[in-house]
Amino acid sequence: MCAQYGFNHLLTWSNLVELAGIMAAGGALNLPLKERFFPGALAPVVLDISQQRTARRMHWGLVPKFWNKPLEDKRFPTFNYNSRADDWLEKPSFQEAIRHRRCIIPATYFVEHTGPKGAMQAVHFGRLDGAPFAMAGVWSKWAGQHKGEAVKMNTFSMLTTSANGVVEPVHPKAMPVVLDWDDIDLWLSGPFDKAVTLARPCPDDVLIRLKD
Repeated sequence: MCAQYGFNHLLTWSNLVELAGIMAAGGALNLPLKERFFPGALAPVVLDISQQRTARRMHWGLVPKFWNKPLEDKRFPTFNYNSRADDWLEKPSFQEAIRHRRCIIPATYFVEHTGPKGAMQAVHFGRLDGAPFAMAGVWSKWAGQHKGEAVKMNTFSMLTTSANGVVEPVHPKAMPVVLDWDDIDLWLSGPFDKAVTLARPCPDDVLIRLKD
């Protein structure tokens, strides 16, 4: 399951605003020339709030609103950093989020691992032209205790689906749901029953295995 992704210099704030239709008045995010993310990292996501498209940094690893124990008991951040699309409606942690709190995760690559335990190889996947793409996700607001202190945080999780023909030889179980930029309006704010139809493997010609 994907536990690493990132972006390079081709993902800038200006082209994210254009690709995702972000309201510029909402404030810009600082996007370095490159960033790499692992579960627990603060990463940029795009979402709709009060019918306005905005971008925020959130912690990667969904903590549902109903979690009322200390955060460390959740095994955060290694818990709920991604989940298969066909499981979301069966898991209490995701039921509310998938219906009401969908987001997209911008990236220029994601990583899957292959090989035996202790000697696994990281394989990067991205577009042939290196351009940014969007991955489907959900997010949640959480307030509670972490290591004896009161905290408030926004968290997100990545949606995965069956591997397509490019990813399957490396990681046959799953891959992130990669969205076409033309579909993000539907994913973010469209009717639930139509939005979830996007949770499918992307066509094989969308991504390539990048050189190591």
